[in-house]
Amino acid sequence: MIIHVTYLSGYLAAIISSIIVSAILGLPLTPERPARHSWTPSAIFPTPVIALGLTAISIKLGVTGIYGADLGAVAGVLSAIMTAYFLEDIFPRPEDS
Repeated sequence: MIIHVTYLSGYLAAIISSIIVSAILGLPLTPERPARHSWTPSAIFPTPVIALGLTAISIKLGVTGIYGADLGAVAGVLSAIMTAYFLEDIFPRPEDS
C-alpha cells in the first residue's frame, strides 16, 4: 500500500504541529520515569498518536476544503489542546491497588 505524498505531508504536519503546540502549552517533552508506569501526558506520547488518528479519520471521511498539510496542522493543534486540557477527563488515571 502506497501512501500518497499529500497524505504523508499531512501526517508529518500533524506530528510536528502537535509536538510544538503541546510544548508551548507546557506539557513535558517526555513522561515521568519509569515511563511504563507513568500516566503523565507528554509532548511525545500520546499527543502525536492522537494527531495521527485525527488526521487519518479526517482523510478517510473525506473532509473537504482543507487538505494535506493544513489538515495535519489543524489535527495537531486540536490533539495538543485535547491532551493538555481534556485527556484526564476522557481517560482517568488508573487507581493503585
